[in-house]
Amino acid sequence: MAKQPKPSSKKITHADVRMYRMGTGDCFIVKFFTGENKKKDNIFTMMIDCGTWQGAKEQLTKFIAHLKEYVAEDREDNVPTIDLLVVTHEHKDHVYGFDACSDLFVNTVKNSKNFVVNKIWMGWTENDNPAQPGDVLTEKVKQWKDEYGQRKKALNATAQALKERFGSDEQKIEADSKPNGLVAFQYNYADAVNQFADLHFSARAGVYTGDLEGMRVVKKEIANNNITYLHPGQIIDNVVEGLRFYVLGPPTTIEAIKKESGKDGETFSHSHNNSLTDNDAFATAMLNLVEPQSSGSVLPFDDTYIKDEKPEAYTRDNWRSIDHEWLNSAGSLALRMNSATNNLSLALAIEFIDSGRVMLFPGDAEFGSWESWHKDIKWPIKGKDGIKPLTEDLLNRTVFYKVAHHLSHNGTAKRQGVEMMTHPDLTAMATLDYDIISDGWKNTMPNRDLITDLLRRTKGRLVIMNENELMVGQDSGKKSLHEKILESREQLMNSAEKADFNDALTTEDLFLQVKVKA
Repeated sequence: MAKQPKPSSKKITHADVRMYRMGTGDCFIVKFFTGENKKKDNIFTMMIDCGTWQGAKEQLTKFIAHLKEYVAEDREDNVPTIDLLVVTHEHKDHVYGFDACSDLFVNTVKNSKNFVVNKIWMGWTENDNPAQPGDVLTEKVKQWKDEYGQRKKALNATAQALKERFGSDEQKIEADSKPNGLVAFQYNYADAVNQFADLHFSARAGVYTGDLEGMRVVKKEIANNNITYLHPGQIIDNVVEGLRFYVLGPPTTIEAIKKESGKDGETFSHSHNNSLTDNDAFATAMLNLVEPQSSGSVLPFDDTYIKDEKPEAYTRDNWRSIDHEWLNSAGSLALRMNSATNNLSLALAIEFIDSGRVMLFPGDAEFGSWESWHKDIKWPIKGKDGIKPLTEDLLNRTVFYKVAHHLSHNGTAKRQGVEMMTHPDLTAMATLDYDIISDGWKNTMPNRDLITDLLRRTKGRLVIMNENELMVGQDSGKKSLHEKILESREQLMNSAEKADFNDALTTEDLFLQVKVKA
């Protein structure tokens, strides 16, 4: 194990939050300092996720190599050491880097100068070996892993069936030549479902093989199963002097995990901003198609949430006549799986204890998770004055927000989220890049109402991975998002704020970085 920084009695002065620009997906390094002399004053280095939508090892290596140098440069031993690695959830755009560049992360006899990771945190649902039989949360972990895995298999079967039916080379040629025709719709639809499936699991030759390889690399090769699994309501203040961590998610109820969006005023408006119909019957039917021995519901936790609905008896011949309702079920299954996994995100609020300023890293949490932070967490009494730290208070004090789910309409709660972020120093960072993204996401990201609200609340301190091609406003008056951001900074910031923000922001080809004052 590499030599760890000595605890410092000096107060933390700032944090540098660096977002690597690998493509739509999260890869953050957060360094905490007690002064400006980086080699001496960097007391804690934290990494949050390492993912992107897609990319070959050759493309990603330059980012990971640069990241290694960056985390090693402040250390006397020059060993690239992560004091705390946080993996928020199992989606490709959050863990793919660990897969594609595993040889740069994992220490072996041949590569003994790779990363040293001192602590790893994940959400409670990632615990593959719960050690407390009979404990309610432990039993939920086991049931969730078993039954959620069945849902993944059902999604894989759905994606493969659509690909077989609509994804031939001939259909692609016709879709390209007639982009507005029925064949183009069917081909693109099948492709979109396959891309959603690709976010969730590893497969070989179309056969489901289990967890994403990036997650396996972290658990088995980087961590060697030495992981701390967190649950909402925990307050952790013994990691580094001057910081306190509040665990907000993932929720512990299936209702919250399955909840994609809220009512009017609770989430940002969008054409897809309605709760999805549940497709557990469809998922069960699909699973029985590929695994006839399977039986029972694939719903997690508790059958009190199951509607009185029986699966239609699909057979292999039904693949030859896929109708509108079938397509709706396939798409809705994919979207619900995506939302449920997003709501499994480990969501953290990091407080600078001396000032009370907060940095919020919610992964890709969607509305169900945000709502649960307010409704379900029973915060313990903390401190001799008996102050109970409430979620709303943490949001009021947030000065840095990692925007959840790439600026989508339901990745940030409205009333119980961004409207509570009232601090005048608020800065936001978003991991959206149209150069590397699923085509199916471009009609949902960025959400213009969320952009408008964030620009107003941050006074233009909204930092996006890649602003290229991003537009805001109605068709008749569209502006590039870059123009809108610059306009907001000019109109809403005073001269001192502009100077501070220009000093705080670093823009490079490989990364964007902001300095967050403690």
